[in-house]
Amino acid sequence: MPEVPLDPSHIMDVGMGFWPSKTLLSAVDLDLFSHLGGESMTGEEVGKRLGLHSRATYDFLDALVALRFLERDGDGADGRYRNSAEAAAFLDEKSPAYIGGFLKMCNERLYRFWGELTEALKTGEPQNEVKLTGKTFYEGLYSDHGRLEQFMHAMASQGAGSCDALAQQFDFSRYKTVCDAGGATGQLCMVLARRHPHLRCTTYDLPVVSPIAEKAIAAAGLSDHVTVASGDFFAGPLPRADVITMGYILHGCNLDQKKQLIRAAYDALPDGGAFIVIQELIDDSPRERGRADDVAQHAHRIR
Repeated sequence: MPEVPLDPSHIMDVGMGFWPSKTLLSAVDLDLFSHLGGESMTGEEVGKRLGLHSRATYDFLDALVALRFLERDGDGADGRYRNSAEAAAFLDEKSPAYIGGFLKMCNERLYRFWGELTEALKTGEPQNEVKLTGKTFYEGLYSDHGRLEQFMHAMASQGAGSCDALAQQFDFSRYKTVCDAGGATGQLCMVLARRHPHLRCTTYDLPVVSPIAEKAIAAAGLSDHVTVASGDFFAGPLPRADVITMGYILHGCNLDQKKQLIRAAYDALPDGGAFIVIQELIDDSPRERGRADDVAQHAHRIR
């Protein structure tokens, strides 16, 4: 059989992957997709709306067309740009499926830290807030209410699909109460309350998070169905409930902390209760072709 020539295109695609990534992140940071909404605009109109320099506007917008986040009708200065169907659904902040909050956090926080991956590999030292300020990410976060609220909503946008999947696929009919430990904005409890109105839901997190959750729950009109409770799940028991959930909590804990939280959940459950973990898992087994999210999680663990 003739030998198939090697092709460097995959290497180049991965090596230059930050080009399209930063283009999208900048567009989200500028709220481009929210400004467009259901409208179409010329490049000049977009530039004025976002405060862009004329030298960059058209190349920026056309790059987003090539990436299929925008669509363009017409050419040149008369061309009009509008959101693609996916951008309208997920990148317009007026959409209930908006995930831009997480991407804004990636742009503002994670992008620069990933630039120091080589140093992390050589030194084994963290390349995050600890390096810059001497404080952990969470120490700084909990002292700044504005940043904390932004982060909580970013995490909510990331986990929206998992919340919907759990509400649809798990049989809650034989349970009456749910406690979401580490519930942040109360998103999971709100999703469950809407889909399963017989449930009484409690979202549980640190006291500093409670006002953020109460605000989000009240805005959704679900204050009669979702209760906000506060405390430190490392320092005391969890609220008792028929179902205990933990979404994206255990990955940030060492083994002893994981065991402590699982024990706390077990102690808070009645006989026949359920403990549900929503979490991405890293596949540590060797693979010829790993999944992109496995690769990202491995790199995140190093950084």
